[in-house]
Amino acid sequence: MSPSESSPPPVDEGRALHERLVAGDPTAPADLANTFLDRLANWLILHNPGVDPHICNTAAEDAILALIRNPASYRPEKQSLEVYLRMSASGDLKNLLRSERRHVSRRMSWEVVELSPAAGNCLWDEDSDPARIVARADDEKRPPLPSGLQETLTREESQVLELMLEGERRTEVYAAVLGLTNRPILEQRLEVKRVKDRLKKRLERAGGRRE
Repeated sequence: MSPSESSPPPVDEGRALHERLVAGDPTAPADLANTFLDRLANWLILHNPGVDPHICNTAAEDAILALIRNPASYRPEKQSLEVYLRMSASGDLKNLLRSERRHVSRRMSWEVVELSPAAGNCLWDEDSDPARIVARADDEKRPPLPSGLQETLTREESQVLELMLEGERRTEVYAAVLGLTNRPILEQRLEVKRVKDRLKKRLERAGGRRE
């Protein structure tokens, strides 16, 4: 069934899920994701046809996780839970697209320099291996990690951070690094998001730049 054909969950179901979140029911987050995550991502994809579906998925995950962390942000008397999540996810999508535009702008600025005759001659004179030139360019584009941060990371966290700095967005790639591939996809998405958010906060506290 396509996103446009699917019927929304009953309002009472959304209200009951929210009440369970507020009460601290440990199974409520997974049930919330099972009910709303895929349909929320599909709604974003349907209404934003020019946007990478991976970014829409990320925005949907952000909205679900935000509600899990702060159930009081939703007021049932004002609107249905699905409407609230759509508004929240739409805001998250705008933020992600702004971040993506900044990333692309930085990358294009680097490519202009890299493709200039002077820069090209300099790079080739230093090392004529194209693969090494690309690897060196990636290292130069990437800001160094704050001093001491690397030593505090586990092997898995270090690999996740490397993927984040490379701009990787696919949940399945992170799930493989974290050993989550045997879990349901919804659990993978939520756990990957938790790890990434935790690393972003640690990077910020250590004085690094957050993308």
